[in-house]
Amino acid sequence: MGMFIAAVRVEILLYESQSLKEKRQVLKSLITKVQNQFNVSVAEVDYLDSWRRAALGLAFVANGSVHAEKQMDRALDFIDDDPRYEIINIHKEVI
Repeated sequence: MGMFIAAVRVEILLYESQSLKEKRQVLKSLITKVQNQFNVSVAEVDYLDSWRRAALGLAFVANGSVHAEKQMDRALDFIDDDPRYEIINIHKEVI
């Protein structure tokens, strides 16, 4: 048995954000929901000064690559289901 790490960088466009304060509120809610639902690490990793764009990093640890990828895909689907933003770029890696 081994340890597998799935890492995802997901860039999103926030539709209704009109300020950095609004962006932070939306992202804080999203990050908390994803962490609680999928037991993963999540952080804002880029576009910190942009109020309409964000990049999030997600990291998953699992005992199998298939499980890590499934968990990653479920979290991305969860993010994609929220109409407040649109996923504009995804970079996945499993090691």
